[in-house]
Amino acid sequence: MLRTTYQDPVVCDLVKRRFVPIWVDADRRPDISDRYTLGGWPTTTFLTPTGRVLGGETYADPDRMTFLLTQVADIFESKQNDLLGSPPPKPRVTTAPNIDSSPLPNAEVWLTQHLREQFDTIHAGFGVTSKRVQAPALRFALLKHHEGDTALGDVAVRTLEAIAWRGLYDDVDHGVFRFCNGRDWTKPSCEKLLNVNADTLQLLLDGWLVLGDTRYRERAADIIRYIRNNLVNREPAGFFASQAADQHYYASNAATRRHLEPPRTDRSEYSDYTARMAISFVHAAEVFEDSSLLEFAVASLERVVLDTYQRGQGVGHSLNEDQSVRGLLVDHVAVSDALLELYQATDRDAYLDMAQEIMLFAGRALWDPDRGGFLDRVVAPDDVGLLRQAVKPFVANCTAARVLARLSRFSGRHDFGERAEATLASQASEVQSQGIDAALWVLAARELE
Repeated sequence: MLRTTYQDPVVCDLVKRRFVPIWVDADRRPDISDRYTLGGWPTTTFLTPTGRVLGGETYADPDRMTFLLTQVADIFESKQNDLLGSPPPKPRVTTAPNIDSSPLPNAEVWLTQHLREQFDTIHAGFGVTSKRVQAPALRFALLKHHEGDTALGDVAVRTLEAIAWRGLYDDVDHGVFRFCNGRDWTKPSCEKLLNVNADTLQLLLDGWLVLGDTRYRERAADIIRYIRNNLVNREPAGFFASQAADQHYYASNAATRRHLEPPRTDRSEYSDYTARMAISFVHAAEVFEDSSLLEFAVASLERVVLDTYQRGQGVGHSLNEDQSVRGLLVDHVAVSDALLELYQATDRDAYLDMAQEIMLFAGRALWDPDRGGFLDRVVAPDDVGLLRQAVKPFVANCTAARVLARLSRFSGRHDFGERAEATLASQASEVQSQGIDAALWVLAARELE
C-alpha cells in the first residue's frame, strides 16, 4: 500500500486536505495495534479527534481508498457536531464476564479433544484456512505424546513436519516465514519475524528431545544459523525484530539469490521478542552443548534490563528509544520468564531477584483488584481514545500465571503462587472461547500442580 495506494495523487490530496494522518508501527506500539487493528495488517482506521472509531479497512487499492476517504470525510462534516459533542470513552476494563472464576476441572480433557477436532488430517496444522506456527498447542501435544497420547503425538509429528519441511520454511537461507496463506502450507507471507522463529526453534528442540528424531535437531541448528546471520545484533548484543518480505527473492533458487540483494532487516529491538529468543538460545545451548548461545542470551537479556528497566516505571518496550512505550504486560512477563531461564541455567541469584522485582512491579501497576488478572498496560491520565480502555489479554495473563508459579517454586514465596492461581482464575471463563490458544491456560495450570 505504501508503494501503490499511498503514492496515488488523489489519495494523497484527500489525506492532506481532509485528514490528520498518523502512522503507527504495530511492533513499536502493540497496545495501539491491539485496539485499532481491524482484522490484520495493514489497517487504515478512521477516527474522530477524540479517538472514536468511525470505520476502517485492511488492504484497499487506490480506487477503494479514494471512495472511503471521501465517504468518511463527508459523513464527519455533516455530523461533526454530534460526533464531537459525544463524550470521550471513559476508562474501563474490557474483558469477558467472569461467570465462574474457578479453574475448569475438565479443561485439559476438553483441550485434548478440541485439538483432535481442529487438526487438519489432510495437510496437518489446525483449521482449514491459513497455516502458522501455533506453539502452545504443539507444545501441549508433544507433552501429551510423551505421556502416551498417540493421537496427539500424530498431531504434533505431522504438524512439525509441515512447519519445517513445507512452504513455511525457507530451504535456502533457512528460518521460517510469518504464515502460509494456503491450507496446504503454500503461498507463504514471507516476512521472517523474530518471535515466530523463536517459537519454531523451541518446538524443534522439544521435538528432538521428545521424539528423538535427529532431523529436528538439524533443523534447529539451521534456524540458529539463520538468526546469527540475519537477526543478531552483535554489538551491543541483541536480536533484530524481523527481515522484510520479498516475493521475488524468496521464490528464487540458491544460485539466483547469490546475485540478488537480500531483503532488508528491521533493526528495531523489542524487549518481549528479545526475551523469547533468549529463552530459545538458553535451551539450544543445553541441547547443543554450546556455551556461546548461553553467553549471548545472557548478554542480550542483561542489555534489555539495563537499557529499559526503570524502578517504579517498569520495562520499556523498545531498546535505544527515548520515547519507548513503558509498562506493557507483555514485556514484563516475557523478560521475567527469560530471567528465570537464565537463573536455572546459571544459578545466579541476581536473575531470580530481578524477575521478582519486575513481576512485583506488574502486580502493583497492572493488577485488577476487583476482578483479578493483569491489565495489558498502565493507563495514563492523558491517554485518548481506546487507549483509555484497559484490556485484560488472555495470552499474556496465562504467561504471567506460569511465570508467577515458577517464581513461587524458585523463591519459596507463597504470595507468588496465590497470585498465579488468581490470574488463572480470572481467565477460566474464557478458556473454551480461545480455541487452541487455550493450551496456554492448561500449560500454566500444570505449573501450579
